[in-house]
Amino acid sequence: MFKKYILDILSWTLAIVLLLSGDKKNGVFFLDVGQGDAILIQKDNVQILIDGGEDMAALHQLAKYMPYGDMNIELVVLTHPHSDHLNGLFHIFERYSVGEVWFNDIDCDTAIYEYFLSLDIPKKEAHEGSIYSIGQWELKVLFASDSVYEKDFNINNASIVLELDTEKYKYLFMGDAEIEEEKYLIEKNILNDVDILKAGHHCSKTASSEIFLDTVKPEIAICSYGEDNRFGHPHEETMGKFKTRNIQVHSTAEEGNICVL
Repeated sequence: MFKKYILDILSWTLAIVLLLSGDKKNGVFFLDVGQGDAILIQKDNVQILIDGGEDMAALHQLAKYMPYGDMNIELVVLTHPHSDHLNGLFHIFERYSVGEVWFNDIDCDTAIYEYFLSLDIPKKEAHEGSIYSIGQWELKVLFASDSVYEKDFNINNASIVLELDTEKYKYLFMGDAEIEEEKYLIEKNILNDVDILKAGHHCSKTASSEIFLDTVKPEIAICSYGEDNRFGHPHEETMGKFKTRNIQVHSTAEEGNICVL
């Protein structure tokens, strides 16, 4: 009887372990890369990486989630060419083969961006309305232009904005988009209610305006930033807006990698 009891416990434990390991394969992983952004979308053996952080941190974090022996990332999206989104991608390109790299082809003459453009990788200019599908999951480009950037020359406002629908949750990835880009999206009437918002510009006060939050109505906000960063992210003004609306906040600085399965 005791032996059967132990076997029953072991069988349940094994079932739970298998269930967790199986679920962990598919999901959205907000990677802890310090002061920067890197997001892995993974379904079965297909991966999408949005941004790569500042250094090698994203490379190390990817190894925790990608299937053993899988050295191919089907799609990489560079939201905008600031170093805390772009630099880490160079390490990714050295380690993994990449199917496509989507980027917003803006007029920017920084050395790092020029180097990116010179790389012999399959780059493709992103277009608003483009969709990348993984089975029933759909990743859609909501913004990819210089229509805001050409007015203020703030590279943050050239950030590609993406919407992901996994059937279970709807996500909005804002890159470093600030209030001006949010206003543009609202005026175009293309924003939908979402479950999970990757808040723009590391939860800075320059993003996540009142009208924007009231438009997309997220239940959860993800803040990607480094502990004790020199910019003071996240800013109290933004966190206050989240609190007022009962938006649950998670941050990579406090929690490490954030996994939504």
